Amino acid sequence: MSVFWGRSLVAAVWVMGAVLLQTVVLSQLGLPGATPDLIVVLVAGWGLSRGSLEGVIVGFAAGLFLDVMPPAVGTFGIWPLVLALVGFLTGLLADDSQGSSLTPLLVVAVAALSTLALYAGVSQLVGARAFSWSQIYGQALTQGLYAVLLALVVLPALSATLRWVEPSSPRY
Repeated sequence: MSVFWGRSLVAAVWVMGAVLLQTVVLSQLGLPGATPDLIVVLVAGWGLSRGSLEGVIVGFAAGLFLDVMPPAVGTFGIWPLVLALVGFLTGLLADDSQGSSLTPLLVVAVAALSTLALYAGVSQLVGARAFSWSQIYGQALTQGLYAVLLALVVLPALSATLRWVEPSSPRY
């Protein structure tokens, strides 16, 4: 199997697993503040490890799968747009995140916060007001904190999986 098909298969398994885990398990935990967003951590981690092109592709695929997975909430197409943008921007930061081991965690936290704001902004632009800006401010701190805690588990596992498929691939 070529490296391209191996990475594509790994991406599909990670995206489907993350969306299923997000919708079935994490959304039912009832934690204070926001729901931990595993999908954003996965897209940001993929963008950091493989660059902006694969970050866009994985972000779009994850958003599309999230939009068609019941219970789909909101306007169709907002999640693919937002997650593709997050994958692209974290992929652009991939070369700059070589300095410290804390930098990927900071990038994931910023990605989680920006995802929340981007989703609300795009929802408001298309006229589908899912929630108010005061709710976003209330969820922002816990969203970033949960993203960092998930990144401590997801980023090493993603890196190990990508190293297994292509030994010289991960950047962190």
